[in-house]
Amino acid sequence: MKTITSILIAELFFLIIASIPATATIVVLVSTYDGFVIAADSRLTLASKDRDRIASDSYQKIVRIGQASALAFAGVGLLVDESDQSRSIGSLVEAFKIHEKISDSTHVSPKIVVDRLKKYFEQIYNSHLDNALQGELNIIVFGYDELSNRKLYEIDFPNIVKSAKGDPKIFGTANERYSSGTTGSYVLGQRDVFQRIVKGYDPLLSDLSFSEGLKDSLRYDIRYDIMTLQDGIDFAVFIARATIEAQRFNQKSVMGVGGEIDVATITTRGFEWIQKKELNVEGKESDHKK
Repeated sequence: MKTITSILIAELFFLIIASIPATATIVVLVSTYDGFVIAADSRLTLASKDRDRIASDSYQKIVRIGQASALAFAGVGLLVDESDQSRSIGSLVEAFKIHEKISDSTHVSPKIVVDRLKKYFEQIYNSHLDNALQGELNIIVFGYDELSNRKLYEIDFPNIVKSAKGDPKIFGTANERYSSGTTGSYVLGQRDVFQRIVKGYDPLLSDLSFSEGLKDSLRYDIRYDIMTLQDGIDFAVFIARATIEAQRFNQKSVMGVGGEIDVATITTRGFEWIQKKELNVEGKESDHKK
């Protein structure tokens, strides 16, 4: 029989989860008729109740998945895996690729990646329920399916559900965001600068009553439908760079975005890195290639 103490612990777990805010990072995806553009910063921030600490400015947040799919993520930086090891999200994604035998030459549709990745992270979360206390994890999976249709999905963790016995069970929530033919932008992480620039007002004001006419007048008229791939690159880098610089000068902001900006594209020809940080010694890239 379940004790009163165990019931109270389960209820406290749900209350703590409900109060966890989203964390740092900027990931900008642009969907054009020519293909996808993805840009992301390189900062890994470790949060605690006392302070936020910059752990790395060389963190990879864009991961290629096969020939014509990729993913990017924002939110919690570390999870404890099924072997009781604390690992970065990027490291876990690479382990997922190995587990699923996905190489750069593998053609795997975004929907298949979403289904398998969701199940993979659900196993990790449920192996250590404390993972859910670390914060939100948001993953976007995007690319071309077997019919050359552009697809964008998002997986969000943690979604806490009580079992029939009252114990917490952790699931991911997967939703399709863009289908083929849709153009636009999608941003993960610290979106306040993006929303101020594009929507014309701070997201903290979203609870106030604005007329639709006023909202339309404040919003920038950005024609994603006529953007070229280069326009998409320029726009994504602009938003990422603006977020970095705004946090640099804003004394109220957590500097959760920084480091180099990685950029990649996915077209019907496949995935391509446009700008990617390389290993270096004291800021100088090595001429030695093995």
